[in-house]
Amino acid sequence: MASLGGDACHASVPPSVARSLAVFQLGETGGGTVVEQARRSAFAKNNPGYARAMELFVQEEHRHAQVLAMCVYALGGQLIRSNWTDSLFVVVRRAMGLRLKVLVLLAAEVVGISYYQRIAQGLEPSPLRDALEELCADEQSHLHFHCEFLRVQADGPMKRWLFKAAWRTVTAVAQLAVYLEHRGALKDMGVPRSELFARWRKTVEQAQALVLLDDGTKTCMDARSDCP
Repeated sequence: MASLGGDACHASVPPSVARSLAVFQLGETGGGTVVEQARRSAFAKNNPGYARAMELFVQEEHRHAQVLAMCVYALGGQLIRSNWTDSLFVVVRRAMGLRLKVLVLLAAEVVGISYYQRIAQGLEPSPLRDALEELCADEQSHLHFHCEFLRVQADGPMKRWLFKAAWRTVTAVAQLAVYLEHRGALKDMGVPRSELFARWRKTVEQAQALVLLDDGTKTCMDARSDCP
């Protein structure tokens, strides 16, 4: 993706969107510790390809950071070095073992899919819109990856119950944090709060069903056209 156009090409996009995407860009730049934990985990000993898959996931997240940086610059914005929501996610992930860390990563994918898709829908057809839609498609693959790992971990009634409790708690915190940070851009893009939370709720339920393999559930990860 050589160019997304200059800020003159996106004059109708509110400046708050550039700042908002810069926050997401910052969040895509980490991930080294989860690779090391994956390599040392008991799961990786029985599944030797898992650590390599996690490494590739982090590499793709870093590519996303580059794409988002191009989006920010195309909108006339600047990258940032720190943000309270990014710091919150980093602190939480570092304090957890691999299973809970992956659950937090999955929550980030859930909020990212709905956010990128909704912002993209508010843009005119352009390379910028294409870039955000591409990110959404990539995040769907990440959802599959993390859900497959968590499915193995939730292998009994008690573990399934614990997953549901932890999943609902973590995603509720993630949704609230993202909304508080990005509500200005969402308002400027005409996205009602109720619509965004409805999208998040749907995707949270679909990801949960994918982990627990609830019968008859069709998820947004099964077909790109169904992504909220």
